[in-house]
Amino acid sequence: MPLIKPIQVLSDNIIVIEKLIMIQFLNVTKMYGELKALDNLTFQINLGEMVFIVGPSGAGKSTVLRLLYREEKPTSGQVFVSNVDVSRLPNSQMPLLRRRMGVVFQDFKLLQNKTSFENIAYPLFAIGMDQNEIKKRVHGALKVVGLTNKANDFPKNLSGGEQQRVGIARAIVQGPALLVADEPTGNLDPATSMEIFQLLERINQRGTTVLVATHNQPVVDQMRKRVLALNSGRMVSDVKTGTYISQAN
Repeated sequence: MPLIKPIQVLSDNIIVIEKLIMIQFLNVTKMYGELKALDNLTFQINLGEMVFIVGPSGAGKSTVLRLLYREEKPTSGQVFVSNVDVSRLPNSQMPLLRRRMGVVFQDFKLLQNKTSFENIAYPLFAIGMDQNEIKKRVHGALKVVGLTNKANDFPKNLSGGEQQRVGIARAIVQGPALLVADEPTGNLDPATSMEIFQLLERINQRGTTVLVATHNQPVVDQMRKRVLALNSGRMVSDVKTGTYISQAN
């Protein structure tokens, strides 16, 4: 499935998203009441990278992702996707941003009363895409994740790994330049977990920037990608071909 060329949208002199994405956190702090989830965090992710964010529970990994897709706003600092400060993006522009940013969740978040095809097609129906184009894109996404024979199956009839593949297909069906995944293998066995990470790697090799928050030490150690390690909301290590143990402690 070829990547879809996003359309630049201008509103109040803000470009919502571009084909190639750069992520930047500049002095980002996030408070939840008295709890400091992120503490003056600064880092950059270049175009086309696949990066792991690791660290103990409560380190701030999921907060980083939620700030990217604007489920949360920083208490202070700036979060950029390409040249857009998403924390200042008007609410009216948020759907346009999220159409071009795929998100994969630990608990899959599939609609139980819809088939694999319908789950993947859901975001396309939401934007009023032509039926023929929807069919083409959904079948393309199913092919990428290796589930062409499961298009008409409901989630209850799929294994955990297959459900996550449907979730990934839904995340990539609009051809996003950025894919973020929050503990995508947290509910899966080791063999299936490796298959999911290998799938994410293949998607990255197609030109999509991939950012994964994970506790999955064996996979991180084996894949040897760039590893950002957080602890208590602070960056403690950033290594180009890192491992979980050496960088998360």
